[in-house]
Amino acid sequence: MNRNLVSYFLISMFVFGLFSCNESKEIQAGEVLESHPIEVSVKEKGSGKYELELYLPKDFGFQIEAPHRIFLSGSEGLKVKSAELKLTGPIHPKKREYFEYVKPLTFQVEGKGKLLMEGKLFYCNFLKNICIPAKVTKTFSI
Repeated sequence: MNRNLVSYFLISMFVFGLFSCNESKEIQAGEVLESHPIEVSVKEKGSGKYELELYLPKDFGFQIEAPHRIFLSGSEGLKVKSAELKLTGPIHPKKREYFEYVKPLTFQVEGKGKLLMEGKLFYCNFLKNICIPAKVTKTFSI
């Protein structure tokens, strides 16, 4: 009888674990979200000099200590010569683990063509109290 009770308990925990975590599976499994609130833009600052700007809506923030990765590559005649792609910015006044906003990232290119930005950025939704890795891919004509 005691053995059956232990088996029932273990099976119940396993089944409960499978179904209770179903909604947040991407976050717990470490998968990357394809849809996200991150906006990306590029602004020209001079001859061959550009800034990459990253925006999040109010009540969101980029994690300071996260392993953010951003890659820039050129095609159709565009060559990326240099890039400073480390996220920096002021600390959020209410949430010390996050940036209040991210300063523009600078890069230099040569030629004209397509710029491909690919990244894995970690952001948090303060209202839902969850942090999510996002896969960001964007193409710009330069």
